[in-house]
Amino acid sequence: MRRLNRTRSGVSVLALSAALLVAAGCGDVSVTKDSAKADDTPSATPSADTTAGEGNWLLGVTNAGGADGEKTTTVYITYNPSTGQATASKMPGVEAASTTSGQSALLVSSDRRWAIPDTAVPAAEGKSGQLKVYSPADGTTKVIDIHRSTGDDSVVAVGWAFDPKRPDTLRVVDSKNRIWAVSVAGGKATQEGALPKGGPWIFTNGFNPNTGEPWLESIDSDATKPAGNGAADTSPVTRSGGTVLASESDGLAKLPQSPCRLAGAFTDENGVTWAFCADKPTLTTYYLPENGKKWVAYGKPSTAVAPIASGVPLVLPPAA
Repeated sequence: MRRLNRTRSGVSVLALSAALLVAAGCGDVSVTKDSAKADDTPSATPSADTTAGEGNWLLGVTNAGGADGEKTTTVYITYNPSTGQATASKMPGVEAASTTSGQSALLVSSDRRWAIPDTAVPAAEGKSGQLKVYSPADGTTKVIDIHRSTGDDSVVAVGWAFDPKRPDTLRVVDSKNRIWAVSVAGGKATQEGALPKGGPWIFTNGFNPNTGEPWLESIDSDATKPAGNGAADTSPVTRSGGTVLASESDGLAKLPQSPCRLAGAFTDENGVTWAFCADKPTLTTYYLPENGKKWVAYGKPSTAVAPIASGVPLVLPPAA
């Protein structure tokens, strides 16, 4: 036992001598509780390019109403997170809407100037040929005379969606399954083919979210023509070099939990994900750096412009 104690004492003396030699040769060395803690502290939040927060974003916020919640109304909000300035424009309500969450990006023209309430054309407008589009900025309306643009008074418009690649162009499917490219600015419409007829296939106002092209659905299964659309289409919705993350999307669910109860998001071309909370009438903004683990609050809350929201299916970054 005594020998063991002497051994420990010798080790202590040697350690102390070594420490004194280091101090003498290299100057004062201080090990504090704070510096020890710094070694165990997780790395700081990764840097991120947040310049996108300085522009006007376009958000599509939906509200469910009616006795059974079957009436969907979309409110488009133009919001600058850096200043808090925001304006809202309300679309007409739609009973039993056809638009899926992924198709919401097709309801707005790629130049952000026009919007439609649903991928189904209102029956009265389809029969009359007088198709109404709306400004997502201020609700201004414009009527497109599809009978005049096609030169055919028998055209009955059934479904429509904006072409993601052509700024003011709508694809319109009529009751004969013909596909028309129609410019909101006016001019002659162009027939761009037709959906096949016959067999167990029907047009249910389905359009591919990334191409804007229409498709048919089987009457007895989830199969589509062309194949890979509808329930089988799990590809991300892309716009402006980034990815739209609707409030109920799998892409958003895979990210770290945001501070929001309800939010839609967008991952920009720099890999930064922007989330917009619609829990309250005032919107708030957070961003997540690429490969980040924690959301960071950004900018100022909006004025009270958001409805009692049931979803945020659309978030688009500032136009280039």
